[in-house]
Amino acid sequence: MNIKTDTTSQKSSNRRLHLQVGLAFLAQAFTGIRLYAENQVDYGYEYYKEDGNRMTIETHSVYFEQKLTDSVTTKGELVYDGISGSTPTGMINATTGQPKYTQLQDIRRSGNIEFDCKLGLNTLSPGFAYSKESDYQSIGLSLNDAMEFNEKNTTLQYGISHNFDSVRVEQPNNYTGKTMTLWNDKSSTEVFIGVSQLLSPKTTFNAAFTFGNDSGYLSDPYRLVGILPINQPPINFVQGYPENRPSHRNKEVLFTSMTHYYDSLNASLEGSYRLYNDSYGVVANTVGLTWHQWLGSHFIAEPFFRIYEQSAASFYTYGSRGSVYLTKYGTYAASDYASSDYRLSEFYSTDLGLLATAVINAHVHIFAGYHRYEMHGLDGGATPSAMYPKANVYTVGLSILW
Repeated sequence: MNIKTDTTSQKSSNRRLHLQVGLAFLAQAFTGIRLYAENQVDYGYEYYKEDGNRMTIETHSVYFEQKLTDSVTTKGELVYDGISGSTPTGMINATTGQPKYTQLQDIRRSGNIEFDCKLGLNTLSPGFAYSKESDYQSIGLSLNDAMEFNEKNTTLQYGISHNFDSVRVEQPNNYTGKTMTLWNDKSSTEVFIGVSQLLSPKTTFNAAFTFGNDSGYLSDPYRLVGILPINQPPINFVQGYPENRPSHRNKEVLFTSMTHYYDSLNASLEGSYRLYNDSYGVVANTVGLTWHQWLGSHFIAEPFFRIYEQSAASFYTYGSRGSVYLTKYGTYAASDYASSDYRLSEFYSTDLGLLATAVINAHVHIFAGYHRYEMHGLDGGATPSAMYPKANVYTVGLSILW
């Protein structure tokens, strides 16, 4: 493995983390607008910038929704984003004790389409998704159903999805001394069941449970784990080895939310809770609050706050010596599982922001938003605080409805 090689897989995994932070904000913007009509097209632009001139991501997103017949509606999204900057490799600078960084640059193009087919009380929704980067390709298929009953006060939702992914890996050839490019397979399957219940004319409750399984090549081939010579001080990381994650991961997610509308304030409060658990040993909790406030008949202000906390993966390591990986859970042979990816450490993150929408008329809406995202370690400083990103995120967009 050529350690100087541009960390293509690393930038993919980092980008996906940052895009989850950003695109969730765009999704929040689009969701509020979608309540007004079935036919529309939305454009959103987002600028994600980490402190310390680390990572910059610019995202262009187009969402569309069109009723084809009385019983069939199509909807989809196109996303184009570019990433550039630096990100931690997982190793430590022997002189400063600070994380080592690598420069990266890449572009992602993705799209998805779904058809909502109304069949009596059921709405069947087959979907297709595709995403391509220089080091990562993904094809996704899904089939969901929503069943209304109890005079449409209750909706039962269930579905299944599967992703066929390929990860590019650069490996040295021990015979020729040259680097080989390999594509390793990865697959992901998720099934879910959920319910949406109208508790009163002003209160709705949602709950969903998801089970997922990932298998295949799940490591980041360019994420490094530092190895210490036996007689060197603990800070002198002199050599990096590829991380090694289990090739299977099960995950369970429970999500609940409740929204209540207040007549006197012309506003609603939405609260949510998400519990995540996986076979890596990661347990995570997310709590979110969003206030949807109408200001007159043409403006909507939506301040929100989310806090996320997780435990570390059982094989997460922040230091190693000789031929063993040293973790807070014990020691493991170099052939065992280990990762220095800070996203598998014990940490918490906060996301605080405001989204504002201007309703120009029944056919044109514009929105703009800002939020501040921060990550903080919870392992007593064992993982250097500089590894955790802090970022400002800006969003603007336009929605046209007919």
